Amino acid sequence: MEEIIYLEPDEEITSVIDKMKQAKSRKLSLVVPREATILQSVVNLKLLLREAANSGKEIALVTTDKIGRNLASQVGLVVYDSLSDRRPQDKFFQPPAPTPSAEEIIEIDMAKEKPVEEPRPKGVHVHHFQKESPPPSTVPWHPQITQEINWSKTKKIVWPMLAVVVLLLLILAYFFLPKVSIKIQVKAENFAATQDLQISSEGPTSLEKNIFAGNLMDLTQEKEEKFPATGKKNLGGKASGTLTLYNYWDSSAQDLENGTKFSSSSKTFISKGSARIPGTSIKGGNIVPGTTTVEIEAENPGEDYNVKAGRFTIIGLAAAQQEKIYGQSSKDLSGGFSKEVTVVSQSDFDQAKDKLSKAVNEALNQELTEKAQSMGILEKAIQIETVEVKSSAEVDAEANEFTLKVKERLRTMVFNRSSFDKFVINGLEKQVPYDKMISLGPNDSILATNIEPKYDQQVLNLKVEVTAKISSRIDIEKVKKDLLGKGKSTAEDYLNNLAGATGFQMDFSPKFWLKRIPNYPRSLKVELEYIPTPIPSPSPSQVISPEVIQ
Repeated sequence: MEEIIYLEPDEEITSVIDKMKQAKSRKLSLVVPREATILQSVVNLKLLLREAANSGKEIALVTTDKIGRNLASQVGLVVYDSLSDRRPQDKFFQPPAPTPSAEEIIEIDMAKEKPVEEPRPKGVHVHHFQKESPPPSTVPWHPQITQEINWSKTKKIVWPMLAVVVLLLLILAYFFLPKVSIKIQVKAENFAATQDLQISSEGPTSLEKNIFAGNLMDLTQEKEEKFPATGKKNLGGKASGTLTLYNYWDSSAQDLENGTKFSSSSKTFISKGSARIPGTSIKGGNIVPGTTTVEIEAENPGEDYNVKAGRFTIIGLAAAQQEKIYGQSSKDLSGGFSKEVTVVSQSDFDQAKDKLSKAVNEALNQELTEKAQSMGILEKAIQIETVEVKSSAEVDAEANEFTLKVKERLRTMVFNRSSFDKFVINGLEKQVPYDKMISLGPNDSILATNIEPKYDQQVLNLKVEVTAKISSRIDIEKVKKDLLGKGKSTAEDYLNNLAGATGFQMDFSPKFWLKRIPNYPRSLKVELEYIPTPIPSPSPSQVISPEVIQ
């Protein structure tokens, strides 16, 4: 029994093959809508035919799509016009081809391909590329699948879009392109001063008390890491023994402190206690030395300190005394042996600490930069202190590796730099007449010196050195507000009558069409241009004659 499968317009070839394989009937009719995806590619149709053969299915396509019917016929598929009319559309496949109506005749010349030299028909070549699709150069040109571009519809869409883009560009140019720069010329004198200030995080700004409000940054960072131990140390036993001390020097007793050093066979030994050697005496006409005993121990461990019995020189005595005052062992010293182990050396510890401190410093400065953002920071006001250094093994302790942790703290005062500069200038303006003002010229500055952090008290004390200009008082912000939206001639009249100004320079950009100052503050720049005040020449009465000097 024949089974009918209805396909969707956008159904993919993989879905069609799955439906075909799952069908129970051996004979299938695939009803395909017009312009369906499967009919747009010869590769899809060939793949469908191959899978049908592999699955033992006999399939036929039923579609009213003229181009699809012809493509299907070319690849070897049986094609019908409708389910009721079971006449195939290609004479090469059974049953015989139907007689198409006049309006549906589609001529396909399969005898020969068109030469490459012939111009292709106007339009856009539509091709659905699959993995098995041959290169574009080998795909035959099918007039049946060429779609003409409707240029009239395209123009209706493109031109309005272009008009909108041009309009947006004009609007952006109107708001952002116009610029006006005004330099107001004023006579100025150089000014220099110093001022003691305090930046505090515990109170508001006070011009009377010279206190400016800031924020105290208090940051901590720590880092822990393992390091190899490279030091070597002999942890063996130390040789020891007993010495008999002799005093042939004089009749006075000789005192030796605890830790007195003795030498024998180029090895150094240390006494384990203090000793008093009695003076010499004469008995029966013979000189009898004073004697006593003392315990000694080798300076270092090792077998080399197991020296033979013999004489020991007391290090620290004069050469003449060493001949008369000395030690003598009656037995060989013993107990010395070697055991070399790996330990944490001082160099290991220092290098590890330096590495971690550097990493923690960088992390603290990075955190400070991120949190301070645009706030002002004085480099000399940054305090970094080590809060904790913790090691899993002490210096000289036996270990193959050790873990070191370093914790540091950064404190500094941050503040709004532009507001701070205005605060300093406002504090200094008390020193000039009311009709004058202090302002910073291009080469002027406010430098902080004598920086004294007292962060436990939440303050930063400093002294500032100021170089500035004294000129007639002109309110730049008021001038800028007054000129917004004014025409060129009106602006020139305003500037010519501005009190304290000796001249001005006004530049418009672009010059060829901008004749009015924009009404947006960002488009207007107003600044002062300082003209040095000339030093007056002395009058004749002020000139001192040579005769007066003599």
